[in-house]
Amino acid sequence: MTADQEHKLITVLCALCVLASLSGCLTAAKIGQWQRAVHSWGMDEASTQACRHAAALAGKHIAKSNTDLLGTGKLTDLSSDSQAKQLVTSAALACGKVVP
Repeated sequence: MTADQEHKLITVLCALCVLASLSGCLTAAKIGQWQRAVHSWGMDEASTQACRHAAALAGKHIAKSNTDLLGTGKLTDLSSDSQAKQLVTSAALACGKVVP
């Protein structure tokens, strides 16, 4: 293996480690995906009052998380996704949907 190939391999492995470490963090991709889901669940004409309420709570938390993410200075500042995931899961159950 040449030095150049070794460098590329190390770079790829480091990138994979960074992605793996973000698995429990609330990233922009998760925020966007969950925001679209809870919005559509709550706006559905057939949604129940309980569904609308749960979707609104999840949406409010996700919107705040999005604002917080914009102020993040480095990867170590990312917040955990546990509370957002719990709220989205509750909304999914109330709406008869599956968490994306």
